[in-house]
Amino acid sequence: MKFYRLSWITTVIIGIQMVLAGIIVGEDAGFVCPKWPVCGRPVSMSGSLIFELVHRFTAGLLGILVVWLLIWLFLRYRHNRAMIWTGVLGLVSLIIQIVYAGLIVLFVLPGTATTVDVLNSVIMLSLFVHLSNLAKHEDEREHGVVAQPDSRFAKLKPAAWVLYASGMVAVAAGAVFRHTGASQALFGEDSYILSHGQHVPPSHATSETLLIIHIVTAALLMLAGIWFVERTFAAKRLTKAAGLTLICILIQGGLGIASLQTRLQTVVVTTHWAVAGLIMGVIAFALSRIYIGLSGAKAPAK
Repeated sequence: MKFYRLSWITTVIIGIQMVLAGIIVGEDAGFVCPKWPVCGRPVSMSGSLIFELVHRFTAGLLGILVVWLLIWLFLRYRHNRAMIWTGVLGLVSLIIQIVYAGLIVLFVLPGTATTVDVLNSVIMLSLFVHLSNLAKHEDEREHGVVAQPDSRFAKLKPAAWVLYASGMVAVAAGAVFRHTGASQALFGEDSYILSHGQHVPPSHATSETLLIIHIVTAALLMLAGIWFVERTFAAKRLTKAAGLTLICILIQGGLGIASLQTRLQTVVVTTHWAVAGLIMGVIAFALSRIYIGLSGAKAPAK
């Protein structure tokens, strides 16, 4: 197996982990296993236990794959500083994710604490998307595929970074809205915060304010997406990635409305989160390709 293929497999598993985490939140199953890293004696034998166990198993598999990638990196690609640094940062992000998740379980941290978990998962996804692109680029270079630096990519950098930053802000706003219990409080429910040992849900006014903030950040993301699409078509570069991003943002808006209309039905809310992850993954892919396109490639020395 080629390195870049294993890297992409790892990236996909990160995405699966994010979706599983969304299901666990939707099912209020974060503490169905009271111990960490082993489950201990489950507090419930419901179907949510299966999701939690699969989530932990996949986390273990992900850890093995990342260590495998790092060993491979240092043995085969230590000359490529970009790949090494991206891989190391990816490992650091994974360690933060695992340790922080353990702290949440062991100390029953409030729901808001999960926002850090959410943002770090997006960063980790972005890093491994970039590593996969770098690895593919290196594989092409080794096979004599030479690409000259393309200055047209420079015109895309500002719009791409604004789009990525807007996406992170929108994800953060959505995470706060969900994990403070504000989304449930709009419907007079509090099962999520109760599972975290909290007993006082946000007020209706606070919940509405957080919803408005989330809507505003989503609107800013849409505007950033339109700007990025305009820039890519002007430069005739990354038009497909830009178009896919904008389509996903539109779908995301519809899923946000559906989440409220269905009173946070788990399938809808989880799909809403999955599409958010897809959006950030595609944006990270575009950013990665911009920097690779600017650097070009040289044929390997004979």
